Amino acid sequence: MSEGMVGLYIATPFRIQVQAIERHAKLTVLRMEIMTTATTHTAGDFGYGTMPTSFDRFRLFDPIGRKIYFTLRENDSNGDAFGTRNRKATADYPEEFLPGVRYPVEVYFPPLPATAKTMSIVPHLPMGPMTGIPVTDGGAEPTARERSSSDMPKAGDTFQWPVVVPNGEIWSSVSDVNELVETPVKTTTQAGDTETIGLRTDVLFAFDQARLSTKAAAVLDDVVEETRRRADPAKPPITITGHTDNKGDDGYNQTLSVKRAEAVQKYLAARLGSDYQYRSAGKGESEPIAKNEKQDGSDNPAGRARNRRVEISYSIKQQSPDVTTTTSPSADQVGGSTVAPAPFRADPGARVAGFTWSFRSQPDKLKVDVLPLYRDGAYVVASFDITKTNDGTFVPSFAPFSGWDHEFSSGSEFGAFILVDPATKARYHPLKMYTEFVENYVPALDAGETSRAYVYYPAPPDDRTSITLEVANGGVYPGIPIER
Repeated sequence: MSEGMVGLYIATPFRIQVQAIERHAKLTVLRMEIMTTATTHTAGDFGYGTMPTSFDRFRLFDPIGRKIYFTLRENDSNGDAFGTRNRKATADYPEEFLPGVRYPVEVYFPPLPATAKTMSIVPHLPMGPMTGIPVTDGGAEPTARERSSSDMPKAGDTFQWPVVVPNGEIWSSVSDVNELVETPVKTTTQAGDTETIGLRTDVLFAFDQARLSTKAAAVLDDVVEETRRRADPAKPPITITGHTDNKGDDGYNQTLSVKRAEAVQKYLAARLGSDYQYRSAGKGESEPIAKNEKQDGSDNPAGRARNRRVEISYSIKQQSPDVTTTTSPSADQVGGSTVAPAPFRADPGARVAGFTWSFRSQPDKLKVDVLPLYRDGAYVVASFDITKTNDGTFVPSFAPFSGWDHEFSSGSEFGAFILVDPATKARYHPLKMYTEFVENYVPALDAGETSRAYVYYPAPPDDRTSITLEVANGGVYPGIPIER
C-alpha cells in the first residue's frame, strides 16, 4: 500500500493498494484499489490532458531488465489509456472520487518477458515508487465492464467505473533507460544494450595534438580491461568517435577529431586483438554535450572540457536475467552493480539531511528533507519530502529543482540533485528514458503541505553504503546512507 498526493495544480491525498501485476499472453494487467483520504469530494488527476479520465500516469519498471513499460493507449501516446476510466456512463468528463469509497482499477501494459519476476511501479505522480511487486501468471483475459450503476456510491462501497479493453489501433511503448556517470577523466553512458565511454581528450592528448600523451596509457589500459569485460565481440563493431569544442576552424576541428579517434582505435586494437572489429570516425564540433559558452555569452571552460572527448561505444554482453551479481569494485570503479530488486517499502525512512530552497525572483520557500537512498536492482532510489514553508501557494509553473550540470540531465525535474561518490569523484545523474526521466514532480503546495519526490539514479558499486548529495546552489550533503 502506498499513500501520496495526486494532481499537479490541485494535489489531493490518495491511498493505493496494489493487488496484482498479472502476466497475460498479449498484455500485462496492473490491478489496484484506489481510495482518496480527503474528507470531501476530490478530483483524481491520474492521467494526462486537460480532463483526464484514464490512469496512464502509472509506469512499470524492470530494474534488472532495465526497461520501462508505458500504458497501452488509444492511437498514440496522447490517447487515453485502456483499462478503468473514471467517467460517468453517459459523459466523457471525469468523475470525482468520493471519500470512503473503494475504486478497483485496472491498467494495461505491454506483455512482460517470462524472466521478469518482480516489477517496480514508478508513477508519474507526487508519491513514492512501489518496488518489489511480484509478477503472477494471469487467468482469464480481462474483459470490458460497465459502470456499477448510475447511482452515486457511498462511504464503504466498492464501486466499479467502466473498463475498456484494448481494441482498434493501440499505442504501445517499452523504453530502454539511459545512464550517465561522470568522473574527472571519463563519462559512462548506458542506453539499452549499448555502453559508451567518453574520455576527455585533455587527459589523452596535448593541446592541439593527435599523438597520445605519456599519461594516456594508464587511462586507456583501464578502458581496455573494461571493454574486454563488458563488450560483446559477437555484436560488432566497437566504435571510436572523436569530438572537439567549437574553438577554431570547423574543418580543422573535423580533421583533429578524426586523427584522435584513429589514435585511440590503434591503441585499443593492439591490446584487445582480433576478436573485435573496430570503426573510427570524427564529428568535430558538431555534437556538443555541454555549452561552450555560458548564458551571458562568456567562455565556459568546464563545458568545453566536456565537449573535447573521444567516445568508445559497444554492445554489452547480456547477462542471464535470472542471475544477479555482486561486484568487488576496484578503488576507481564507478558502477556496474546489479543486485536483487528492492522489496516493497511502505516508507523509505526518516530524514537524514535537509535544506531550504528559495527562489531569487519569487517568494516561495521549499524545505527539502532528504531520506535514505535504497538499491533497486541496477539502480538507487533517492527520496525527498518537499514542504512549502512560507505563506501562499507554490504553483509549479516551472520545475523548481531543474538543473544545469550537464546537458544529459538538464531536462530532469531534479537535475540540480547529483549523487557524488567521494572516493572516485564519480557523478551520478538522474536516470533517463527517451527525453523524460524515472522520477516524479513537485505539485502545487499550500503553506505547510508536503509532497513525496523520488528520482532513480545509476547505482554505485555494491560496497558503497553512503554517498554525497550535491545540490546546485544548495550545498553539499555527505554521508547519505544507501540501504539494501
